[in-house]
Amino acid sequence: MTTLELDQLEQASELIYKGLKTKLTPDKNNDYKKLVAKWEADELFRDQVKAIAKGLGLKVADVSYQSGAIILPKDQHSAFCFGGLTELRKTLGSNSEDTLTKRGTVVLAIITLLAAFFRDEVQFLEYKQAQQTQSLKNISRLLLEICKSLKDQHNQDKGEIPDYLRQGWEIILSLPEVKEGHANPSSVEGLIEMLTTRFVDEGLLVKDTGRHDEKAWFPTQRFIAQAERETATGIYEYCMQIHQEQLNKQISEAESE
Repeated sequence: MTTLELDQLEQASELIYKGLKTKLTPDKNNDYKKLVAKWEADELFRDQVKAIAKGLGLKVADVSYQSGAIILPKDQHSAFCFGGLTELRKTLGSNSEDTLTKRGTVVLAIITLLAAFFRDEVQFLEYKQAQQTQSLKNISRLLLEICKSLKDQHNQDKGEIPDYLRQGWEIILSLPEVKEGHANPSSVEGLIEMLTTRFVDEGLLVKDTGRHDEKAWFPTQRFIAQAERETATGIYEYCMQIHQEQLNKQISEAESE
């Protein structure tokens, strides 16, 4: 193998390495920008990056000047199941002492964040090309609506719903939406703000600094890439289906009055 070929393999590995550093973007690193340019211009280089990633149990979800290389675990068994939504579920949902970080509350809050950014009337998954923001108040209200839908459905048919979800919605519905005029940790808005802060740290959300009236965020390409996998899970589809059924019932009842 020639020195040139070895250099190219080293550059391919470097692009993957930089992609694993979720807070690093090409606009902050000139070498990173050059690697993205090479990715766009050189088909062989793209194939080499993908092959190295595959060998490591990773996949290249996307590469762009805006977001850099979005590198994700190939599956849940990958040794690189790091960061992002997978890590958030593990770390936040494992604290049995803290009410707000019990598994059920975290799962329902993450489902709500996915639905807030990527669902159109909570029916069909639509990835928005534009960076559309969602406010703290809107996300909090959607979380309450989803919890109420799950509880209403359970009260109607007493279906088999996982205990951790029932515990989650009972905790969330017992919280004030907001406490003392701001997002107190022991409130629905406090729960969402805690989670969005972690999402920002993981490079999944960016705070909308143009919104001075209220807190709001927009999703990064990294979040969009991970959301595609998360929204295909059974528990997400199950919660969204129940929520939509409850919404349809409310509309039908209102029209019949």
